[in-house]
Amino acid sequence: METVRSFISIKIPLTPSVRKVQGKLREIKGVNVSDDVHLTLRFLDEVELRKIKELSECMRSLEKYHSFKVSVKGLGAFPNVKDPRIIWIGADMGEPFYDILSELDIMLDASSIYYDKKPFKAHVTMGRVKSPSVELGDLLSEEKNLDAGSFVCSEIILMGSKLTSRGAVHSAISSFKLIKD
Repeated sequence: METVRSFISIKIPLTPSVRKVQGKLREIKGVNVSDDVHLTLRFLDEVELRKIKELSECMRSLEKYHSFKVSVKGLGAFPNVKDPRIIWIGADMGEPFYDILSELDIMLDASSIYYDKKPFKAHVTMGRVKSPSVELGDLLSEEKNLDAGSFVCSEIILMGSKLTSRGAVHSAISSFKLIKD
């Protein structure tokens, strides 16, 4: 049984503010910085290829939705800034984003595809922390109110992800265009 490590996401433009944060994070020892900047809607992990094909067909129904605004702001960390493991920039999602997310959950449940059902926290992963530092704490404090701009999301992407010794390599399996206003 062939499987694909996969997730559903939207692409985030590399604004000057996002590039600036990437650059500052790269200067901090103990932080692995992401080159691929996206916002994960649902992480699916390993899914049978057959189910990925079925999901891709179902996801075509998302093309009935209109594009929506995404505001990218605020540097933070999971689980928290005192013990950072994941560095992220937050995001505010415009309408009809939560309708799209709800429909995705219904599709995944109907397809018996496992996904993380924790409450959705819109964020863009910027890096992973191997060892916290004073410099990282200072950056998180300085950029907690970061405004990285906004953009219009006009596409939802079903992604494949291959783990390599240098990190994950992502590639689009299918993309679904939203109606432009």
